[in-house]
Amino acid sequence: MKQAALTNSEFFDAVIRSKYTLYIFIFITGLLAPLGFAPFHMPGITILSLAFLFSALLNCSAKKSFTLGFIFGVGYFGFGVSWVIISIHDYGQLNYFLSGLTTLIFVFYLSLFPASVSYVFKLLQSNHDKLLSILLFSSLWCLSEFIRANLFTGFPWLLIGTTQIDTPLRYLAPLLGIYGLSLFCSFTAGLLTIAVRENSIKRYYYLILFVLILITPSLGKNIHWTEVKKDPVTIGVIQANLSMRDKWDDSLFWSLLKFYGQAIDKLLGKQLIILPESAIPLPASYLDEYLLKLNKKALKAKSALMLGILQPANDNETYYYNSVISLGQAQGEHFKQRLVPFGEYIPAPFVAINRWFNLPEPNILPGKKDQQLIKIADNPIASLICYEIAYPNLLRHQMPLARWIVSISDNGWFGRSLASYQQLQMAQVLSLLTGRFQIVVNNDGLSSVINNNGDIVEGLPPFSSGILEGEIFPAEGATPWVIWYDYPSIIFCSLFIIFILILQLRQFTKK
Repeated sequence: MKQAALTNSEFFDAVIRSKYTLYIFIFITGLLAPLGFAPFHMPGITILSLAFLFSALLNCSAKKSFTLGFIFGVGYFGFGVSWVIISIHDYGQLNYFLSGLTTLIFVFYLSLFPASVSYVFKLLQSNHDKLLSILLFSSLWCLSEFIRANLFTGFPWLLIGTTQIDTPLRYLAPLLGIYGLSLFCSFTAGLLTIAVRENSIKRYYYLILFVLILITPSLGKNIHWTEVKKDPVTIGVIQANLSMRDKWDDSLFWSLLKFYGQAIDKLLGKQLIILPESAIPLPASYLDEYLLKLNKKALKAKSALMLGILQPANDNETYYYNSVISLGQAQGEHFKQRLVPFGEYIPAPFVAINRWFNLPEPNILPGKKDQQLIKIADNPIASLICYEIAYPNLLRHQMPLARWIVSISDNGWFGRSLASYQQLQMAQVLSLLTGRFQIVVNNDGLSSVINNNGDIVEGLPPFSSGILEGEIFPAEGATPWVIWYDYPSIIFCSLFIIFILILQLRQFTKK
């Protein structure tokens, strides 16, 4: 007798019937999810990965759901932020074993967030309508990303909304922010899951909704939230491509100064010249005469010059600020507020481990909040240093006064890893959120000009030295995100979860 064909749902159930097969499957799914981020740019893979996780959660107990979410997280963060080990080993002075162990602990900590989402989802799911289940999953995922970005000092890396920078969902960013994109991204993953699992005509309802959500945001393509001025600002960017070891090698100091001096001379006359984070490897207090000469050069050429440099944080110079200073036609300075974990500061849960191994502690302090904006001629600008790119709220506090964005970095901390690509993608999101042009200056590559729509219009290749010349256009006004921040998405998710809790309580009282 001929066996009946398996339905989609039955096929998936058969594949994951073995506990260990399921765990391996979910780990691989998590491992593939970061392919949606730069440099891979395969956003569909991220949605599919979330869809597989959601499908697995529909068929398991609450106890098992936590394990599934955790395993997914280990794959997701284990691959996505694998560059952390480079910083810990090369610059935290730990051997490979201890560097790997510390990185693993960090990955396990991050994995608690998808694990918690999975567990709470199963606790609250009950027998709700399928659409409510999808909304519950996506709301929990969105809130977990928000909490992860803000808990302790936060780690807002690998927010899934970032993967949608090249899809029609991007047009929601100026309205709903990065967490709004994450909400819609996880919601479409849920819709896809139910559409595949359904064996009735209802599957077409979910498929139609899936397609509508993906294409409808395109209607916002021609909406301009900010006013871009017609007069361009000419810019020049210097990318040295020095490894961290070479940069802080005393024997190479004078050759580095010569390189920057020659590059600056070529760019004099540009309205804005920018050097990367900690471009000159000495505190500003040791370079008074050199900086004075640069200032005179820039003034004579009617150029503004911005460069990253350390500044003393106390009188005896035992602590420093990572800063950007301005010379010539520019005024002001910016002190980095968000420091790089394991490179510039030790995260609170790891302080005891660091001291137990008697390792050196970083001597960089965070800058104060509410700093004055740097001004280029009469244009106030937003400034971000390296890791600050991951924190959109730092940029929002500089809006809508800022007319464009300058982001400087030195990703030599992370070697030839995914970090620089991921950071540039996050910079694209910032331009999209605020409707501002952005100049991204990175010591070891991918220095770029990003337009107000989040598109890279000019750039230098990775891991190479060079000069980037281009132009940007100042912009004025505020996008809805600048006005509302992420509150609409976060409030919606919170209220929806409260609504589900009320439904659960009503069901419980009826029993």
